Amino acid sequence: MHLRPTWLFALILALLFAAAVGNLMVGAAGFSVEQSLRALFLPDTSVETALIWEVRLPRVLLAVLVGANLAVAGVLIQTLTRNPLASPQTFGINGGAALAIVVAVIAVPGLSGGSTVVPAFVGAAVIGMIMWILSLSNAITPLKLALAGIALQLVLAAMVQAVLIANNASADIVYWLAGSVTTAQWSKVWTILPFSLVGIVVAIAGGHHFGLLALDTSTGMSLGQNARRTGGLASALIVILAGSSVAVAGPIGFVGLMVPHIVRTLVGEEQRTVLILSVAAGPLLLVAADLGGKLVAYPAELPVGIITAILGAPAFLPITWRNRNQ
Repeated sequence: MHLRPTWLFALILALLFAAAVGNLMVGAAGFSVEQSLRALFLPDTSVETALIWEVRLPRVLLAVLVGANLAVAGVLIQTLTRNPLASPQTFGINGGAALAIVVAVIAVPGLSGGSTVVPAFVGAAVIGMIMWILSLSNAITPLKLALAGIALQLVLAAMVQAVLIANNASADIVYWLAGSVTTAQWSKVWTILPFSLVGIVVAIAGGHHFGLLALDTSTGMSLGQNARRTGGLASALIVILAGSSVAVAGPIGFVGLMVPHIVRTLVGEEQRTVLILSVAAGPLLLVAADLGGKLVAYPAELPVGIITAILGAPAFLPITWRNRNQ
């Protein structure tokens, strides 16, 4: 039995607002709900207002945008490859973007912020193309393709570590590689915002056409589908959404895997509905995970990527088991 999408969307937004307020409250300096909301909606010259607007609010908004990006990218890549185990992480796209960024930062000292988006796109596109070519083979099953992607992700991670060790990289890069929004600033929010808006709006607007990619080629063509053009657009959106996320927050995993499966379980397979709900559910997962990272190690913090990995690794097992014969 599926839930009504409108009710579920409203519930997700309510939970997201609660998690966001919790993030504004929790930190080295704790605030009450009243203090947090007053500073947010009635800003003044107080310390609370300065801390929330300059430190905690950008962090929440960055988590919202990254969560939405990864969730939508997960929906698109699973549809494009007809593989329920696909995600920007399991297909190595996050790893490709991360490796390209690390190499660029090492090669061009001082490269940061929006400048890292271009190498992220290049790295994500190269790995995405490799996995796309593999997915076209009828000889490889979804499970084998996912295992190949995970193997590629591990190789890319090892290459990143090798580059960092060889160049005595700073601790900031190592922390970024764990997947983190801790160093969020307004500049990072402005960097990812246009890519998020374009990618998400186009994905939702083309939801029906992207949904036809899940059908076999002949059926899609009979319904007026241009598979090559639609698949190319979906691939570009995946690169934009995943690449920009890695550029500002590092390679955060499992969001793009878990969210689409959870949403489809609750509301069914209709593509546009899944995309719209994922735009809200992805931020909820990441903002809640960031809050959990603050609470479990308080007063220290765990990177949000570690929390999503703790949540996502167990979720990956039943998904794999259900698709073991495909």
